[in-house]
Amino acid sequence: MEITQKHILHAVLVFYTLTGFSSFAQRPPHVFLNVDSIKAIDRDIRNDRYGKVSSLVIFKGAKLVHEKYFGFSQVSTLHPISSVTKSITSIAVGICIDNGFIVTIDEPVHDFFPEYEDIFNANPVKRQITLRHLLAQTAGFDWDEWTPHYSYAGNQLVELSQNSDNWIPLILSLPMDSLPGGKFTYNSACSDLIKEIICRSTGMDFVDFVDEFIFQKLDIQNYHWDIYPGNGNPAWGGLSLTTRDMAKIGMLMQNKGQWRNKQVVSERWVTLSTSKFVETKDIGYGLHWWVEPSGDPSHAFYAAGYGDQYVFVDTEKELVIAINAKNFTDYKWNNDYKHLIKRILNAYTL
Repeated sequence: MEITQKHILHAVLVFYTLTGFSSFAQRPPHVFLNVDSIKAIDRDIRNDRYGKVSSLVIFKGAKLVHEKYFGFSQVSTLHPISSVTKSITSIAVGICIDNGFIVTIDEPVHDFFPEYEDIFNANPVKRQITLRHLLAQTAGFDWDEWTPHYSYAGNQLVELSQNSDNWIPLILSLPMDSLPGGKFTYNSACSDLIKEIICRSTGMDFVDFVDEFIFQKLDIQNYHWDIYPGNGNPAWGGLSLTTRDMAKIGMLMQNKGQWRNKQVVSERWVTLSTSKFVETKDIGYGLHWWVEPSGDPSHAFYAAGYGDQYVFVDTEKELVIAINAKNFTDYKWNNDYKHLIKRILNAYTL
């Protein structure tokens, strides 16, 4: 009888099952790449069909399966990842929970800021705001950073970033638009409240904490983090990473919080933070992660940043897609990231 590759694979699966390595046998089928499709995607990116894309990196499990750089970008280029930083902040909160620095995300925010008791007394509804609300963008503050584009003066986040006064009392003093937990309002300022809570709970500088508990674990050595006078490094953005290192964040989450067989953040936090807490238009939101994009399966979640920076995780196909771009204007390209991600996923079939 002719021994085929199919027979060999079957024998290997039987061996691993009988010897107790059943997890191997239970893994999903291999993912197959349509080479022509991925070449067409690269060609369209190069021809600016998706704006000014700088890089595309794709991992299947721990294996780098596709990597392309465009323009003057290269492997070592540090790209601004914008609000992808928020998802790293979320991981930092999970590590704080895992290590007992923070007891629960349902702890009221005012417990962490006793010196601002007058702010909470002036508007008692703010006493209901919890860390969970900050993470899920449901704190209830009156805030709008999406109507005026980030490239224009008058954007609330841009105005805050240019203010050298302490941001914490400025954020806490914002008027309330809704009850905490009742409405999704994307508010980057809330991420800096989270940063301060991490610092106060751990006794560490925020960047030092992220470096020690996340970056060093993932062997992320080269990065840049903007500094704002009077307020240090923001937790809502300002971070620049290589695209490969950005992909490591997705790989960590794809692997249920493990990196090289060591638990960096608990599986419980990975599951919790990527579960949908609120719906906004056609997209769900977890705890500083976007989840269940419209038309995509529920096993997908992603981090997103201004200018089209993405870390997209498909847990079924075990794919992590990292994209950097320079689409920092309000110009609307004919094809957006949803179109691009869908094409990439379709190029990899089970």
